Amino acid sequence: MTTSVNPTKLHQELLAAGLPVVSVSSDGRVDYSRALTTTEQTTAAAVIAAHNTAQSTEEARVDAYLNGGITLQNMVFALWSKVMQEDSTNADVIQTTMDNINTTIN
Repeated sequence: MTTSVNPTKLHQELLAAGLPVVSVSSDGRVDYSRALTTTEQTTAAAVIAAHNTAQSTEEARVDAYLNGGITLQNMVFALWSKVMQEDSTNADVIQTTMDNINTTIN
């Protein structure tokens, strides 16, 4: 049986613990740049056991923004219009959408 993980989050957790992690896959496989020492193996096991697969607040916001139709391209064009053409219409719509999303995500 495979264990699902949040690969980005687990990767950061392992790095924060000082481990030489190179990559983490969604099935839970972790690749290191070298063999771990006994102490590092214990640390890695503890980090992995404590890992919570839930998205971080930032990840949840980004997903919600994308699902709300806010793309990087839309933001760039809105910003361009606001800064270069003094038309904040699209930027205001995006800001309102983001504000609404932010009230639902802690």
